[in-house]
Amino acid sequence: MPTKVRFSIPEREIEQTGISFKRSTDDGLHGELTVRQNHLEWRPSGNTYVYRVTWKQFAEFAEKDRKKRVLPKAATVKARKKLKGSAA
Repeated sequence: MPTKVRFSIPEREIEQTGISFKRSTDDGLHGELTVRQNHLEWRPSGNTYVYRVTWKQFAEFAEKDRKKRVLPKAATVKARKKLKGSAA
């Protein structure tokens, strides 16, 4: 079940409209994430309500479980190259 993520950037200031990402799989649309200046909103597929969190709440959630912490791909590749270079 491959995931498809689509986004569109409206031709307006981001403070007013935000940027929306739609997540779907072969089973259909799962929902839409809207990134705004002051908060994030998740709207599940087929619903009119949204789950809203501030950037501070999101940061606390994301940093809560240190086991999920990983290096971005670019940093991981650089670290591997550095290790290979020092071993030679």
